[in-house]
Amino acid sequence: MRRGMAPWSTTLQATQPRLMHTPVTAPNHVVALNSLTNIPGSIKEVRRVGRGGSSGRGGTCGRGTKGQKARAGNGKPRRGFEGGQTPIHRAFPKRGFTNNFQKDYQVLNLDKLQHWVRTGRLDSSKTITMKDLKDAGCVKNIKDGIKLLSQGYEHFDTKVQIEVSKASPGAIASIERAGGRVTCVYYNRLGLRALLYPHKFIELPKFAKPTNGKILAWYSDPQNRGYLVPPDVPLEPIVLPPKDTNSTV
Repeated sequence: MRRGMAPWSTTLQATQPRLMHTPVTAPNHVVALNSLTNIPGSIKEVRRVGRGGSSGRGGTCGRGTKGQKARAGNGKPRRGFEGGQTPIHRAFPKRGFTNNFQKDYQVLNLDKLQHWVRTGRLDSSKTITMKDLKDAGCVKNIKDGIKLLSQGYEHFDTKVQIEVSKASPGAIASIERAGGRVTCVYYNRLGLRALLYPHKFIELPKFAKPTNGKILAWYSDPQNRGYLVPPDVPLEPIVLPPKDTNSTV
């Protein structure tokens, strides 16, 4: 405590409330649109360049002598810009193209399907969907769907009813010969996600039909066992040509 200071001054200062902002006073003029002004310091004047050497910003206006940084419109260069030389995406020729309608199907063969059914990982008494195949670990990393192929058809004798995105004629003939049924169902990206992960949706979206004409015709063909085939249309058995030992179905 300094000499000459009252002992209660420190306590009095601590108990007084501190003003965290400037007190608001009533305006001394009529507030209207034509009397509103900016807060002092909120508006910064634009630097005027090119007004003579005595201003400090004349001549080259503070940009130096020549070069890219001295030019007008010198912002961030566009993607792929290489300083004016021919960029690499124009210097080399291109071959081929990327098919925007290409689908990446996971492959499932008959021998693996039969093994999963015989070991009790899949229930053949009900229709096996792609979600059942994923939950059982039979197929992983499903992107656009599952395609059923006929590898191991020689020993396939399990009666199953299965729904996949696509199936080869050999796989369809083998399953129907064993008394089963194959149905090819179309799912867009949202519908496939709702089928595989229904717990991630508060409300499941509606089932969408294909919008592409070729895809619509494919799933309406009885030979492909599409789900758009009317129920009154008979399904003729698929007759396969004699298999060559050097080829696959």
